[in-house]
Amino acid sequence: MRNTSSYYSLIRHWAKSIGLASAILTLLFLSAPPCRAQKQATLRRVEFVGLKKLTSQQVLDASGLKVGDTFTPEVIDAAAEKLMQSGWFKKLGYKVRSVNDEATIIFEVEEASRNLSVVFENFVWFSEAEIARTIRQDVPFFDGTAPEAGTTTDKIAAALQRLLSQKKIAGRVEHMPYVDLAKGKQEILFTVEGVKIPVCSLHFPGATVISEDDLIKASQALLKSDYSRKDARGFANYTLFPLYRHLGLLRAQFQEPTAAVEESPSRCAGGVAVTIPVEEGVVYSWDAADWSGNQALSKEDLTVALGMQAGEVADGTKIDKGLKDVRKAYGRRGYLAASFKESTEFDDATKRVTYRFNVAEGARYFMGNLIVNGLPDEEVERMKAKWTLGNNAVFDESYIDSFRQTALREYMTGLAQRTGSRARFELEIKPNAQKQTVDVIITFK
Repeated sequence: MRNTSSYYSLIRHWAKSIGLASAILTLLFLSAPPCRAQKQATLRRVEFVGLKKLTSQQVLDASGLKVGDTFTPEVIDAAAEKLMQSGWFKKLGYKVRSVNDEATIIFEVEEASRNLSVVFENFVWFSEAEIARTIRQDVPFFDGTAPEAGTTTDKIAAALQRLLSQKKIAGRVEHMPYVDLAKGKQEILFTVEGVKIPVCSLHFPGATVISEDDLIKASQALLKSDYSRKDARGFANYTLFPLYRHLGLLRAQFQEPTAAVEESPSRCAGGVAVTIPVEEGVVYSWDAADWSGNQALSKEDLTVALGMQAGEVADGTKIDKGLKDVRKAYGRRGYLAASFKESTEFDDATKRVTYRFNVAEGARYFMGNLIVNGLPDEEVERMKAKWTLGNNAVFDESYIDSFRQTALREYMTGLAQRTGSRARFELEIKPNAQKQTVDVIITFK
């Protein structure tokens, strides 16, 4: 029998949008008569060229092809389509080499550039290992991540739904992309909707400087809610961590929350015990502030405004307040958009911390127009007479608060006496970045 060789190529480009993917398919048959192309052959070998993260066996299992089976071009097309729809590949092509009705398929692939971590939000009835085993029945190469696009996330959701049904647990599985601000990365979040999972108890292993009882008292909002891993994690980072910062424990860390079905269901039906381990670290003292990028204010001016003294506890709350005072110091000099990029340098030997601030002062602003709305002309003039910050003067941001508390309050008292009624007002400042001026608008109602 004459040896015959065939070449098939399949190239797909996926256009991504929300819920939308499109593909262009080109299928070429070269060096083989049409009747030959449709003839069945036995698959003897499958090769994958271009794999980086996935293994050949994982992709072979996902394709549905089996060495030793007979196949037609339609079977290969279906396997290639299945792989492309998974979302694991950006590009995929294949060629077939056949000799005496036995064939080798060579896939040339380019893996998707980004896979996202998969997070199981509230699957409290199962271990991570049990969940992974279930998913791998449908997605053999599941490794804790999934591509942004394609059918893989739907397959994971279907596997999780099947697991719920097997355990007779009500609820439906939903999934969505989610940006974890604490980690600074995007994830794919799988959640069970339509089922109540109250938080029955909280545990904070590792808590000593702040007692576990005190952390529980500060976490009453969690105890009044249904369990959510991301909510528990966010609560620890944004509500409990500041308690540690206030004490100078600047590097305290809360670990990933875990939940277990409550052992006493009669006390808390359908609920869970939530554990959030904490590593408190050490109490740091303030060493110094290092400033760069500043011109309008000296380093000494900035350090005085910050208000931190060497050797005192590096109280994060006090540092935050000090930065607000530094911004006010810039605001008094017309620098309304001053910003600070901070970094920290910890010396664990001395338990001291140095803060480094890179200052972007921005443009200096000047007083623009004072606009008064909602008053008769004579009252407008009386109102403007109270305003003493002249046109083109450096805009002192602190003057606004001072004006509210003194001259404006005095004017409002007089206005009430003259009209027999108390008016309301809104005060708005409108910076103009092009002119570097600030208009002040006072509207009476």
